[in-house]
Amino acid sequence: MVLALAVVTLRLDARVVIDINKGVMKPVYIAVDVFDPFSRLKDMFLDVLRNDLETTFLFKTIPQNAFMQRLGGMEDKPNFPLWKNINAQYLASVEITPSAGMINISLALYDVLSEKAVEMLSLSANASNWRKMAHLVANRIYERVTGERGYFDTQILYVSVQNGANTAKVHRLAIMDQDGFNHKFLTSGANMVLTPRLSPNGNECSFFAYREKVVNGRRIPISASVYRLDLQNPSSPELISNFNGMSYAPRYSPDGRLLIFSLSDRGSSSIYTINIKTKELNRLTRGRCIDTSPCYSPDGKYIVFNSDRGGSQQLYIMDSDGSNVRRLSFSKGRYATPVWSPRGDWIAFSKFGKGMFCIGIIRPDGSCERMLASGYLTEGPSWSPNGRVLLFSHQDHAHKERIYSVDITGYNKREIATPTNAVDPDWSKNNILLPGISPKVSRGKASANVTKAQRDNETFVE
Repeated sequence: MVLALAVVTLRLDARVVIDINKGVMKPVYIAVDVFDPFSRLKDMFLDVLRNDLETTFLFKTIPQNAFMQRLGGMEDKPNFPLWKNINAQYLASVEITPSAGMINISLALYDVLSEKAVEMLSLSANASNWRKMAHLVANRIYERVTGERGYFDTQILYVSVQNGANTAKVHRLAIMDQDGFNHKFLTSGANMVLTPRLSPNGNECSFFAYREKVVNGRRIPISASVYRLDLQNPSSPELISNFNGMSYAPRYSPDGRLLIFSLSDRGSSSIYTINIKTKELNRLTRGRCIDTSPCYSPDGKYIVFNSDRGGSQQLYIMDSDGSNVRRLSFSKGRYATPVWSPRGDWIAFSKFGKGMFCIGIIRPDGSCERMLASGYLTEGPSWSPNGRVLLFSHQDHAHKERIYSVDITGYNKREIATPTNAVDPDWSKNNILLPGISPKVSRGKASANVTKAQRDNETFVE
């Protein structure tokens, strides 16, 4: 399978731009016109593209029945006054053409106000990968309008929770595309699994698992260890190591070489790293306190974690070798599960106290702390790859456990649909290519409305 990707980036002064760091904003109105006379993918492709854009709450797609012009592919020139009449700020013209089992997707994105093309994209892949290609088109539109990285072709790993025999809960690892499609279970549910984390390259994950025994119909944990799982071969999880004590909350280092986690021993917990290949173990914290939930900064220089060393459960930061520990949070309540933004500018956390459950963010220097979401058992944040949206789990009044997302402004909270109850979400760090696809650079078909000088300034991305 081959996926070819060519991008033309055109710089213009007059265009509509969304600042996604603002709390309240009006969505950008965009018209999406798909020309597909042969492959019959038009409606499905359009549904995926519109869903990707609209679930951000940053875009509003204009209904097709409002269009005053229909374009016949890349060669047609938009009649911009007609698009202005229906209040379109952007126009995305998409052409789908089949070719010997493959499909070619071309995108021309126009700024209607300036009446110019601002983005060109050409894709080619097996027809079975049309959904992936729709996500890539949505990425380019999102990136051009917001200036932020797109995340629509990413995946979400989480723990599925279902009722089993004797009312015991069955916990299984599951993974799906960020829009809920291509869902699959990764583990059988024979053991309880918690806190799954994807590796930086998205090829594997680590997780924490209980081994249990059943006594009088009750499931009793007898050990807890950290495992890693190859997502291409999920039937054979690998035990990282047998430790003396219970190990918890594994996360990868930014380079993927290490796992960092906490290990309990006689009432205290300390933070360790282990080299995945050599199994070399390194202890970073010591003392009679509980240090847990460690997470590296994106550059790997620092580690944030929560600890009760100051008398209450708060957030701390230390250098990656365990030195220079300093307290980050000072408010009332208990802080937990800190996770560093991929951009390094925020740290998200869970917070509890007096019946309060919240998801919040704080700057790495301890400033600008604020809450983004609250509710019963609202916990376990995970960042989108562009560092501007958070996932978390929440239990509603009917005791249903669900995954939600919210942007860093605290607005646009929405449920991410899953087939079962769901907790402990983790968002893939990189845009995931489908198995077997190798990106290949190719020169896409240029629009007749793009000048030769603009075509000469093509930027190709692998």
